[in-house]
Amino acid sequence: MPDESTRTTRLSRRNFVAAMAAAAGAAALAGSFAGCAPKPEDGGSAEMPPAPATPPEEQVYQGVCRANCSGGCRMNVHVREGKVVKTSAIHNEDPREDRICQRGLTHAQRVYAPERIQYPMRRKEGTARGAGEWERITWDEAVTYITDKWKGYIEEFGPSSVAYTFGAGTYAANQYIYMRLFNMIGGTQFEQLYDMAGLNMCRDITGRGLYLHGNDYNDIVNCKYFFNWGCNNTISGLPGWAYIDDAVRNHGMQIITIDPNYNDTASRSTQWVPLKAGTDTPLAYAMMNIVIEEGKADVDYLVKNTPSAFLVRDDNGMFLRMSDLGIEPTEGPPDRTGKPTVIDPRVFATAEGEFKPEGDDATPTIEGAFDAQGVACRTVFGLLAERAAEWPVERASEVCDIPADVITDLAHKYAEGPSIYAAGFGIDHWGDSASYHAAICLAAVAGQIGKKGTGIHSRLQGAMGSNMNIGGAVFPQGARGGLMSALLYLPKIMETGTYGENPLVIKSLFNYCGNPLASHVDRNALIAAFDKIDLIVDVEIVMNDTARYSDIVLPHPHWFEFNTANTTPTAYADLSEKCVEPQFESKVDTEISRLLGNAMGFDNMDLGEDDYYNLLFDNDNCREYGLNWADLKEKKHILFAQLDYLFGNKELGSPFATASGLAEFYFEDRQPIFPHGQGGYDKREVALPYWSRALEAYDENPLKETYPLNIVTYRDRFKTHTAYALCPWLLEIAPEPTLQVSPVDAEPRGIADGDYVKVYNDRGSVVLKAWLDASMRPGMVRTEHTWLQEQYKEGHYDSLTSVAVREPFPSTSPNDCLVQVEKN
Repeated sequence: MPDESTRTTRLSRRNFVAAMAAAAGAAALAGSFAGCAPKPEDGGSAEMPPAPATPPEEQVYQGVCRANCSGGCRMNVHVREGKVVKTSAIHNEDPREDRICQRGLTHAQRVYAPERIQYPMRRKEGTARGAGEWERITWDEAVTYITDKWKGYIEEFGPSSVAYTFGAGTYAANQYIYMRLFNMIGGTQFEQLYDMAGLNMCRDITGRGLYLHGNDYNDIVNCKYFFNWGCNNTISGLPGWAYIDDAVRNHGMQIITIDPNYNDTASRSTQWVPLKAGTDTPLAYAMMNIVIEEGKADVDYLVKNTPSAFLVRDDNGMFLRMSDLGIEPTEGPPDRTGKPTVIDPRVFATAEGEFKPEGDDATPTIEGAFDAQGVACRTVFGLLAERAAEWPVERASEVCDIPADVITDLAHKYAEGPSIYAAGFGIDHWGDSASYHAAICLAAVAGQIGKKGTGIHSRLQGAMGSNMNIGGAVFPQGARGGLMSALLYLPKIMETGTYGENPLVIKSLFNYCGNPLASHVDRNALIAAFDKIDLIVDVEIVMNDTARYSDIVLPHPHWFEFNTANTTPTAYADLSEKCVEPQFESKVDTEISRLLGNAMGFDNMDLGEDDYYNLLFDNDNCREYGLNWADLKEKKHILFAQLDYLFGNKELGSPFATASGLAEFYFEDRQPIFPHGQGGYDKREVALPYWSRALEAYDENPLKETYPLNIVTYRDRFKTHTAYALCPWLLEIAPEPTLQVSPVDAEPRGIADGDYVKVYNDRGSVVLKAWLDASMRPGMVRTEHTWLQEQYKEGHYDSLTSVAVREPFPSTSPNDCLVQVEKN
């Protein structure tokens, strides 16, 4: 079957490897010439200089590749005559960490890309946004122009009118400094919410996001069944693949891939389960129901590590508390605001029917209905089991389009274990937080978490950022803080001038670490919202869709041109080292924030590099690990996590990172992530995992008569969102956007392999090159996520998608999208 990673040029795997080796060799052979960007005055061409008689001296630095691919791969950066000439794999303590991918090999091209933004620019007055008409200005002019505008907006409309937004374009500590600036202003933060349904859900249940609540990768060898669910690990989870592959080759682990479409990881799996898209929660519930009905639930684990035994009131869905039994709450330690907390323990029942407070040594029961002084109650586990019982295997088989015996077999294997649930972002792209909720409940019920070879696949204690003093760094004395919202809501805010029932006027938007006009959903709606904003400022390394649509563009250095600390999930604190001087007039984030902050009159924004990073490392977590900025600059690579830590087991001293130490999978009063008076959900329903049909791409939708195909995206090998989109070596292999189409759907449309096709719906359209792929599920088409505007023959993929959200865990949902496809 075709491999989506090489589809565009139909390279075989062998040819692909050869092409990558040739690319790496070209970087090494090119010497200092590889680092010379074509000069604008010679039309973009350059001649190869004569080879020097004596090879120039080479210095090797430590760089970190930190795009949002979950990598954070440290690498050697080779410098000759002050220029980056190539990158190479660095040797680590564990050889399974020795890696550099095709993206990492292209950094010499990225450092000296002709698309680099060289100096501050302002859109020429009277020209349209996106027209590419710029005037060069100085940094002083840029800072004065921006801050004068901000001061005027604040005076007339209040500080919330000055907004900022950021994506996941870089996983490093340098970006947090902008939060400090905007917290001083009191500006509005708009989160871009890529993949955040799962991240926010997992954070609220386990205390850590999806990346950060598993055992370390080295524990994978203890796993027997690796459930690769909605994830293509060989491409989008590459850092962990060496561990997975080792466990398969040397320890007999089986990979079970659950995904609507065949992908590269499925081709390496023991079993592929092609469930119907968007039905992950029913499948998890059906498996859970089998585990419970067959008496295989791990009661001991549930009692000690989850709220399963606590009682929930039938009348309002709230936990039964000791105050309900006549015991007055007591005053606890002060919270962050200085106000005393209230201690009102939850209640559990013993098998004898006695009611005890949370923390009591009595043995609880996790089943049963009770009358607590006239208040009818049931246990959390009883409610969960009741919800799971709604999904007998026969119903799940029909909804998920999986044979009943396959579902039963999956449940038996998972419960037998040791099993890992590798939850990917394919689920999240439906905006489906409930599937991650179900995943954690399934793991807890089956006892497949908090033990060797189990867990929700990720890297424990992950990002350095989770251990830094970020709060202290971004909320200095005098900080106002500000409203937090999501870019998904911006179109409605700009249309109505309100956020919920409150007025909200946005006059300026400052963007960094992201390219929302290419990576966010509903590009056309976002552009319409941007058109109503007076001032858009973008901090960027290269010209891209969002930079092009801005009013002011500020040049930022490449990652190898300044020092910072890597925050990608890894067990080590890694320095991303300054290897060469920043090019052109680019400035680092601390300097940009200092200039803007000083111009705004803030006396606590005058931080240099060392001041800022010393502040970030100034907390108990870092001191516990012996981490500080000076040591990191010297040693570059410092272990700060326990590699044998088993996350989610109180008895082992490794509880969940919640206040209770439990996996809090019952939400008694679930509030929206971004509350603004919105409804649209039932609190009793969302208290536990629930399934609801997609917002758009569901079978009964009348819209399917006009737009019968469900378009989804996948991560390809050559980009991370739009990062690396213009690298010449990678474009030689994958030169243009494509659409995978099942022959079943192509034949009645007269579409042949290699035809250009128009993909469209009421929101927008795009022209892509079609590849017929028998592994595609009929009724679905698939394209890469994502390309730059200039790389599409016509239109843009993101113009097809919608800003519709599922409350209370909003997230971008690009896969919930219906289209029609026709030959162009």
